[in-house]
Amino acid sequence: MNKVVSGRYRILGIIGTGGMAVVYRAWDEIKKCEVALKVLRPEFEADREFVRRFDHEAIAASKMSHENIVKMYGVGIDGDMRYIVMEYVDGSTLKDIIRREGRITPAKAVRYALKILAALDHAHKNNIIHRDIKPQNILVDRNGTVKVADFGIARLVNAATGTISDTKTALGSVHYVSPEQASGEHADAKSDLYSLGVVLYEMLTGTVPFDGETAVAVALKQVKEKPRSMRSYHRDISRGLDEVVQKALEKKPEDRYQTAAEMAHDLKRALRMPGGGFIAGLDEGYNGDSTQGAIRQYMQTKGLNLLLALLACVTVLAIVSIGVVKISDILYGVDIPNVTGYTQEMAEQILYNYELEPNVIEIYDDNVAAGDVVMQVPEKGARGRRNDKVDMYVSLGSVPVALPNTEGMTLADARSTLSLSGFDRLNEEYVVVSDKPVDTIISQEPNDGTAQLGQIITLKINSVEIPTPQLIGKLSGDAEMQLSSVGLKLGDVSTGYSLDDPSDTVIAQYPLVGTPLVRGSKVNITVSLPNPTVYYAKYTVFVPLKMNVRVEMTTPSGKTEEIFNDTVNADEHMDLEMKSEEEGVHVVSVYFDGELHESENVEFK
Repeated sequence: MNKVVSGRYRILGIIGTGGMAVVYRAWDEIKKCEVALKVLRPEFEADREFVRRFDHEAIAASKMSHENIVKMYGVGIDGDMRYIVMEYVDGSTLKDIIRREGRITPAKAVRYALKILAALDHAHKNNIIHRDIKPQNILVDRNGTVKVADFGIARLVNAATGTISDTKTALGSVHYVSPEQASGEHADAKSDLYSLGVVLYEMLTGTVPFDGETAVAVALKQVKEKPRSMRSYHRDISRGLDEVVQKALEKKPEDRYQTAAEMAHDLKRALRMPGGGFIAGLDEGYNGDSTQGAIRQYMQTKGLNLLLALLACVTVLAIVSIGVVKISDILYGVDIPNVTGYTQEMAEQILYNYELEPNVIEIYDDNVAAGDVVMQVPEKGARGRRNDKVDMYVSLGSVPVALPNTEGMTLADARSTLSLSGFDRLNEEYVVVSDKPVDTIISQEPNDGTAQLGQIITLKINSVEIPTPQLIGKLSGDAEMQLSSVGLKLGDVSTGYSLDDPSDTVIAQYPLVGTPLVRGSKVNITVSLPNPTVYYAKYTVFVPLKMNVRVEMTTPSGKTEEIFNDTVNADEHMDLEMKSEEEGVHVVSVYFDGELHESENVEFK
């Protein structure tokens, strides 16, 4: 694809599609950077509701500027095409990550949720309700930065009255909507927090709390049913975290978290207090823990006195059976889990789940990667008590050695000097500094005199600006050789069709010819694919009355394609020139106002 929108945005490819719009990756010819172009589908251009919704997204996005919300750069119209220019996020959706990994570790899930809450807090303070929070609308880039996207059904809240400015209620994805949205009622900030509760539930367990064969069935469950405890899926989910999600998924908005900041506060507490118990007023019907639920139900039905008597009997039997073991060990004892070999983050989460307190001690170790646990005290299997400290000796990597300073050296001398000192992992970046000699080291990072063997050393090398060479018309291999000869690199290679060029010929390049680049920069190219053989046929349709005419073609392989759809005046003969990549008999079907008028076999040659 080589289309340029508004003379500025060159389409590079499709990122994703939705019910309302298609999102493209594009190159901004003016700012010289990649952007995302969200284009309203052509079939909705004449639909006032979809146009209004699309414009509304642009208005909502323009009111926000936050590191965890996809940035909006502008809006525009090119002919009949409406589009929004947004930040291009090079990464995956949260849904893709869940599908790929099955589930997300509690520590990482909480980290993601806190970033989403920061974005929602910013949106809510700007009187914007998202109303469609779901993993498909959460982007995670290659650096782990979380971005909330798609405010397509967001609504602005009147700050003076606290009411929704649009009386229509929009329903987001049914697996993630709040009970009030599923019931057709207004959504507010607490609805977004409910949806985030569903997202957090799915991150931690790998499944949504409510599912069904139809959207209606799922919506009914959102309104009426209580979710299963996440601990019934995975016991490594702490009780504290389970209770936070439980509160977020309360059916009544007034029983949920009232603000994003309030929910974020409790998520952080859940990491410090994995045993839970810090949330008051939880729904008594929720089965947050099977043992606690059974005790609660027994107390309600049989009475406290009877339960106390039963506990006394159990205590006596326990004393008789184990003799010298202390009662405190029965009530509070825990087997120390193994955390040696885990990353510090994972080890801390494991200890929190066992209601133990990690105590981090940093040491150097040549054989253990930095950030991993070298050893622990007490060791795995030792008996301890809840809230005991466990010493974790975390590796700082190898002992630092002397690191030479290469600033001012030529690149060749710097490489040699660092290699002799044991540093072979280099990250070379080129810059342009007019008053410094070319091909010399401008700066080095780190440069404090010491570093660990195996550590990456970043060198910034002075360069001159190199004009981007003409690659169009060359074979891809020749283009790569030409780039290498002038100090540039081949970047992304995409494919497309060209009627005039042979296969594997460069038909587009980014940046354009003559664009100044520093040494080592990448140039993206598009190369031509072999052109398919095309077969043709003619077909004539007579239209007696003014009506809508739709013509479809079914190929020999069974693929159906719409080749005409428009209103045609009375007494008109339509001569259709049809083409196909398949040879042989095709079935051409003609519909008048949606009703099949005729169907004939047509030979394509």
